[in-house]
Amino acid sequence: MIGVTGAAGKTGRAVLAALAARGVPTRALVRPGRSAAGLGATETVHADLRDAGQVATALDGVSAVYVVAPNVHPSEASIVENVLAAGVPRVVYHSVLHPAVEAMPHHWAKARAEELLVASDVDWTVLQPCAYAQNFRPADVLRVPYSVDTRFAFVDLLDVAFVAARVLTEDGHSYATYELAGPELLSVADVAALWGVRAEREDLNEWYLDTPLRGYARDALGAMFTYYDEHGLPGNPRVLASLLGRPPATVADVFARES
Repeated sequence: MIGVTGAAGKTGRAVLAALAARGVPTRALVRPGRSAAGLGATETVHADLRDAGQVATALDGVSAVYVVAPNVHPSEASIVENVLAAGVPRVVYHSVLHPAVEAMPHHWAKARAEELLVASDVDWTVLQPCAYAQNFRPADVLRVPYSVDTRFAFVDLLDVAFVAARVLTEDGHSYATYELAGPELLSVADVAALWGVRAEREDLNEWYLDTPLRGYARDALGAMFTYYDEHGLPGNPRVLASLLGRPPATVADVFARES
């Protein structure tokens, strides 16, 4: 039995599906109050990842767990601490590409969570994916609050999920950290061109005014956009290709599959 936290989100759902394709029994951990419909897991439990007791109960009896923390969570390290305290023998942690960038607070927080794993006694693996190609949706104009010309190694969520299922179920991945980057360096303008639409930069101050987010989540994402504006998020696809046993999907591949 393999546990998946954050199971109702898009990453958790994709990992559950990839594990199901391998015939692996799964236990989906979903936060209290969130629907667990349509997850396709063998078992489903509701648990607040901030509560060590609930986490321990939810993970009782699992042989491994895929840890996906809530997006831009202010206490990501404490969630990993709760998972480690639950005594699961194998932990695969969903981190992010280039976590050791202090200018992006939620990346930096994932680096601190990785440190907890490295210093622990569990059998661990860390996956560090770039932003998903699936984050883009067809629109007349693609608007982002950073430069539309800086480049990213956008990755296919299904490729990430395949790798997650593989390292959760196969030997040979203990104490490894894998960067998962797509095969192209593309800007938002490049992505817009694939659709034949226009890319437009939104003023970051307007984003701050318009976003419903508050506190840490707003500030962390704002800092990320500032970093993206100058640097983007490039990466190398060779690790992902090796783990897939084939070339990673391009953004165009993802759009063609999901259109």
